[in-house]
Amino acid sequence: MDEADYIDKQYFLEVSSPGIERILKKDKHLKQNLGSEIEIKLFRPIDKKKSLEGTLEKFDEEKIYIKIDEDEKEINRKDIAQIKTKYNW
Repeated sequence: MDEADYIDKQYFLEVSSPGIERILKKDKHLKQNLGSEIEIKLFRPIDKKKSLEGTLEKFDEEKIYIKIDEDEKEINRKDIAQIKTKYNW
């Protein structure tokens, strides 16, 4: 770009990545990540927490099921603000 001089003003070329932690919006995203670590952010607290981390066990049209330690937790989809994969560094 510098040699061809397509841009006559000063510019900064920035290359970025969406990152390793992906937002899961569709059922196909959830299906691809069954058994993976996820983080769920909630509109309102469950057990005084607005964010839960665990393993995605299963899901259906109304609920998401995650395993936190040895307990399975079911969360209504209408209570979920965002679901994303969680990478443990």
